Amino acid sequence: MTRFSEFPYVADRFNAVRRETVQVRVGDALIGGGAPILVQSMTTTKPKDVEKTVQETLDLAKVGCGLVRITAPTLADAQGLEEVMKRIRAAGCKVPVSADIHFQPKAAFEALKWVEKVRINPGNFVDTGILTLENQTDVMFEEGKVKVAEQFTPFVQEAKRLGRVIRIGVNHGSLSARMIYRYGDTVEGMVESVMEYLAVCEAEHFDQVVLSLKSSNPRVAISAYRMLAARIKQENYKPYPFHVGVTEAGAGADGRMKSAAGIGALLMDGLADTIRVSLTEDPVAEVPVAQELIKACALPAAPTSYAVPVLEKDPYHYARRETKPVILNGVEIGGAQPVKVGVRADAASLTSEGRGPEFAVASLGDKPVVAFDDPMDIAGFAANPISVPEGSVFCYTGENMVSGVRAMVSALEAAGRKDPILLYANIGSSEKDMLRTSADIGSLVTDGIGDAVVIEGYKSPKESVELAFDILQAAYCRRSKTNFISCPSCGRTLYNIQEVMGKIKARFGHLKDLSIGIMGCIVNGPGEMADADFGYVGGGPGRITLFEGKTAVKKNIPEEDAIEELVALIKERGRWVDAPEAQ
Repeated sequence: MTRFSEFPYVADRFNAVRRETVQVRVGDALIGGGAPILVQSMTTTKPKDVEKTVQETLDLAKVGCGLVRITAPTLADAQGLEEVMKRIRAAGCKVPVSADIHFQPKAAFEALKWVEKVRINPGNFVDTGILTLENQTDVMFEEGKVKVAEQFTPFVQEAKRLGRVIRIGVNHGSLSARMIYRYGDTVEGMVESVMEYLAVCEAEHFDQVVLSLKSSNPRVAISAYRMLAARIKQENYKPYPFHVGVTEAGAGADGRMKSAAGIGALLMDGLADTIRVSLTEDPVAEVPVAQELIKACALPAAPTSYAVPVLEKDPYHYARRETKPVILNGVEIGGAQPVKVGVRADAASLTSEGRGPEFAVASLGDKPVVAFDDPMDIAGFAANPISVPEGSVFCYTGENMVSGVRAMVSALEAAGRKDPILLYANIGSSEKDMLRTSADIGSLVTDGIGDAVVIEGYKSPKESVELAFDILQAAYCRRSKTNFISCPSCGRTLYNIQEVMGKIKARFGHLKDLSIGIMGCIVNGPGEMADADFGYVGGGPGRITLFEGKTAVKKNIPEEDAIEELVALIKERGRWVDAPEAQ
């Protein structure tokens, strides 16, 4: 395991700074090397649909998208990029373009001729075909490594000759069977997939490379990027810039919160050089959200001294911090309890079901709650921990919640204290407030920190409580409503995913204990639905495949019948309940 103390992904977890990287030039745009964080998005089209592809690219450029990605599923699509690029440039648009390639090395070589950047997926660039784990052996793993070097080297050489950029883009949902055989379906497998291809770039002295490790689970994405930063240091490779994103984030507020929990945490770790917010919406809608997220999660201009012991914590694997439960106004907080959601009030209508407040606290300064609002308070406790009685609930209300709470936890751990943590935010009602709070709380709970959450000031008391529940769900910490995992549309999507997403939410949104994946195609479908109970995946034009977990259980269903077939499948498994209005 990569040890944080030997190869830290960031020098100071209390005071993160932007990671220093190689600077990559994509056309007229810069990624990394101190350049402003670049916003990306992706068209919903194939290059063969020239008119629509050009128009979507121009529309994205108009709203400030710094790089546009276009999928090229076939060699013919990659060839179509020639005409697309001619028309984009003829329109006076200079936005750089990246081609997205899966399964088709020939298409990747062709795309290098026409666009400034090509994304390849280590899960299917060389390891093509569907190989079962039973077919894998140690010998095959090593043979596959040699094959990667043989087949990827000419591609790197051609990119170098043409002055192009390569993105080595791993998706958690499409790890090769070879990598899963060796490392399992793990963060390590994602990281080593990158490192195998990056070794070829290093051997060829080619540094115009951007790296990504995406997942629909923010916790996985955060761990993967951190571990990759450490592994690159460990191998003494050049510090290549990171393209950061959370795949299949969904739509509306849920998609924004899930993106903020993952991307925001990495922005605040200083690990992002270019980002894409992947929403099941019109691509143009992604850009302002990404721009606002970058602003919301800007790093502080000056460091803060917390004067606490720095304890080593594994930042690459999730484990919830061990705490001793405390009774807070009659409600147990910490220990084996889920992260509770409460309100700051003298009294509240409490509930053990649904999404209402589960506890009330009149004042953050009244026992057993101990609130710190200044780094000096934390330093004072660290110097004299017995000044605060054990069995307290600790809370930080000062600026920079993530670093402040991390410092507070370090002080507690150094003193051998297991007191629970209350995560508190008093915010406004803007989208920026929502994004920053999602990033703050999402970052902490994905690190296993936090036993209770109180948010106030957001729109209304009811919406403040719901926001807290939604952030916990977005961060894969606690589910309180139906979980939808849905990809943004692209040229591979085999149906109108935005329309279908709306229908599925309306039909299944009352099933609070269920997770449903909605995928446009098979490329990442089964893998990215690893956390889903059931999946709705495009299997062909007008045809849908239904999944249970990673297993396809109903294939080639006409699209018009697929939603009701999914209802029938869920009923067969005993997971269906009628919506309240139908009872």
